Amino acid sequence: MTELATTETPPPALKRAVLYLRVSTAKQARKNGEDEGYSLPAQREACQRKAESLAAVVIEEFVDAGNSARTADRPRLQDMFARLRDQRDIDYVIVHKVDRLARNMADQVAINLALQKANAQLVSVSEAIDESPSGMLLLAIMAGVSEFYSNNLGHEARKGIKQKAQRGGTPGYAPLGYLNATERVEGHEVKTIVVDPERAPHITWAFKTYATGQWSITDLVDELAARGMRSRETAKFAATPLTRSQVHRILSSRYYLGEVVHRGVTYPGKHRPLIDEVTWQR
Repeated sequence: MTELATTETPPPALKRAVLYLRVSTAKQARKNGEDEGYSLPAQREACQRKAESLAAVVIEEFVDAGNSARTADRPRLQDMFARLRDQRDIDYVIVHKVDRLARNMADQVAINLALQKANAQLVSVSEAIDESPSGMLLLAIMAGVSEFYSNNLGHEARKGIKQKAQRGGTPGYAPLGYLNATERVEGHEVKTIVVDPERAPHITWAFKTYATGQWSITDLVDELAARGMRSRETAKFAATPLTRSQVHRILSSRYYLGEVVHRGVTYPGKHRPLIDEVTWQR
C-alpha cells in the first residue's frame, strides 16, 4: 500500500514592528547620572510586551528624549516616518500612549495619514484603538483631549507666571547678580531670590561707573573681566567673562532697580535692589 506524503503547514510569518518612545523633558531623559530616566525603560518594556502579544518582532525603536509633543517636528519621529515611507516593511507602530505621538488634532491627522500610506497600524499599549470606525473615533477624541490638556496647561502656566510677577516674585531663573534659593518659613519651604555675594558687587560697580559717563560698555567689559566677574557655571557651560551684549542687557534691566517687568508691565519686586533710582536715571 502506497503511503501518501504529508506536508506541514509553514508557521505564519512574524509581523514586523517599530517602537516610538518619548519623554517631554531633559530631566526625564536623564536621571541618576544615566542617559535614560525611568520613563523610557518603562515605555520600552511595555511596548515590547505588546509586540510579543501581537506575534511581532521589533525591528527598530525611535526615541525622542526631552522633546515636547506640541509639534511633530521631532528628529526621531521624522526618522521613523522616513523609514515607513521608504521601506514600507512595518506592520505596527507601537507607542505606550497616543499622546507620546501627538498632542494636537492636526498633527494626529497627519500622523494617521503617514501610517496609512505606509500600510502600518498604530498600536497603543494603554488605549484600545484599532482601524475600525469606533477605534478611529476614539483616537480622534483622545487627540482632542490631549490638545485641550496641553493648551490648558500652557494657559495655566502663563497665568501663574503673571500672578507671580504681580506679587513681586521672579518668574524663572534669577538674573546674574542674584541666586534662586529656598527658605523655610513657618515650616514650609518657600522659593525666593537672594543677592549673589560673588557677582552682585561687580554689577553695582558697573552701574555706578557707567553712570559717570566716562566709561563705554567695551571699557566695562574689559574691566569686569579683569576684576574676575564671570557668568554662572551650568551643567552645559563653564563660567566665562561677560560679553558686550550681556553687559548691555544688565545695564538696561530695571530688575536691578528692584522691579519686575512682565509683558511690558512693571511691578514692585520683592528682591533687594542693587542700585538706586538716581544711579538708574543717570
